[in-house]
Amino acid sequence: MRLSALLISNFKGIKDEVKILIDNIVVLVGPNNSCKSTMLDAYEAYVSMGSPLSIDHFHNRETDSPVIITGIFKDVTQDDIDTLGQEWYLQNDPEFGDCAKFQIRWESPDENGTKYSFSNKINDWKKGGAGGWNTLLQSRLPAPIRVNPNDGYDGLEKVVKDLASKNAAKKLKDDKGKVAGIVSEIEKLAKEVDKEISGSVNQLSKKIENELNKLFQGASVSFETGVGKFKAEDAIKDGSKFFIKTSGNVSSLDHQGTGIKRAFLWSAINALCSEGMYKKGSKVIQNDAPKVLLIDEPEINLHPSLIRAARKAIYALADMEGWQVICTTHSPVFIDLTQDHTTLIKVSNTQDGVCYFQTDRAHFSVDEKDNLKMLNRCCPTVNEFFFYSNALLVEGDTEYLAYQYIIEESGLEGSYCVINCRGKANIPTFIKIFDQFNANAVAIHDLDTRFKKDGSKNAMWTINLNIRDLADKAGGRVKTVVHNPDFEGFYLNESPVKDKPYNLFTHLTYSGFKTEEKYKKLRNSLNSIIDGSHEGLYETQAELDGMA
Repeated sequence: MRLSALLISNFKGIKDEVKILIDNIVVLVGPNNSCKSTMLDAYEAYVSMGSPLSIDHFHNRETDSPVIITGIFKDVTQDDIDTLGQEWYLQNDPEFGDCAKFQIRWESPDENGTKYSFSNKINDWKKGGAGGWNTLLQSRLPAPIRVNPNDGYDGLEKVVKDLASKNAAKKLKDDKGKVAGIVSEIEKLAKEVDKEISGSVNQLSKKIENELNKLFQGASVSFETGVGKFKAEDAIKDGSKFFIKTSGNVSSLDHQGTGIKRAFLWSAINALCSEGMYKKGSKVIQNDAPKVLLIDEPEINLHPSLIRAARKAIYALADMEGWQVICTTHSPVFIDLTQDHTTLIKVSNTQDGVCYFQTDRAHFSVDEKDNLKMLNRCCPTVNEFFFYSNALLVEGDTEYLAYQYIIEESGLEGSYCVINCRGKANIPTFIKIFDQFNANAVAIHDLDTRFKKDGSKNAMWTINLNIRDLADKAGGRVKTVVHNPDFEGFYLNESPVKDKPYNLFTHLTYSGFKTEEKYKKLRNSLNSIIDGSHEGLYETQAELDGMA
């Protein structure tokens, strides 16, 4: 079985229960002080299996209510049921389907948490409950590796060494030549050393045992040197050190500047991941030692090129067998909607609560995925809308320039953003995203004509209908606005055929733009969309047809 979700309540800044869906990669976005990092803390607390929490972990430092963290586990196998007991296997749960639920409650600070299991017999929680769940859960829960913004490079270096040692050890195991022979000789030598020193070690153990028996009769003591056990993987990992040569000087990685440390580590993770075995499907945590990288704001102090390298490395790591990633970010560059098994979670310190977007549920077509990939390359900030309450979806550069200017002039930068969809055909894809994310948007597009000049059907009109159809399915969260016949004609009574963004720029920078009557409709366009008075607002296909 695998962890599918965490439910968190009364933990640090979180009071009412918050649900965190777990995937290969989870990206947490939201404003500062919205408890993104707290959710990483909660994962560590749950994995500790009830280790004591200080009073600072209780919401508002008040102990009237317990800290409660619940793990929801899916893909429960028959072996899991045999270990835990049939009573703890839930079928057809209203929210999670077939699953098992295990909870830890911390009633008081500085004391161990109490474990509970959800019973299908009483349809409620039982204290303790499932036998052996500590051992089983710890084998199923990925071990956390935490990297904070102000940490050194140790956490990331640990990831690199782990990947490097596993790859090297695998190659040694598969090797039948000279290297394998050397390793075999080292193992023999280690056993000889162990044999030589075991006598004196055994004498020491006997003395300790005699002393211990004075206090605890019948106790025995043995001591393993570990010298006779050689593991190539551990030797590579524990004894490894990275050196970098710059400007003719060689020094270890820990003596390099922050920039080169981060650049090297992200590059190394990406390179090592490309050498490894990739995951197949979504049931991914199957090996003996699963891990999860918990990383706070990986974009901090990074050059833009390094931010892209870090994103590439993070997604590559999450695609490795036995690895997951949960990260917080304020950078739209870290969001890649084309990656499978990715969950984006927007947290808020307002009544909006928590919103989710899962790429596996989006069911993007091949063309939609290709378009999104191209958009990410052309416009890395295209995913900014995940960080705002409202977004304007526009066709191209001209509309982007106009509405960005109006947002700034209206003082709405914190609430509205403009997304350049690079063509009307991409607007429906973004509406799908907003629908799943329960987000608000305004789709703004040109009317165009039903037919081309040669009498053939105009594909742009079909996209109009698609936009309206998807808006209808979004439960009122997506408004639609049409410019008849197009942006320039609607606001400026013009029809330029080239340099349209520059043409608009000359209007926006004209000394009379903020005062002259002919620009009033453009100046007031966003406010009229917000208050519902814009002439281009339409709610049905029939209204759209009436404008043609």
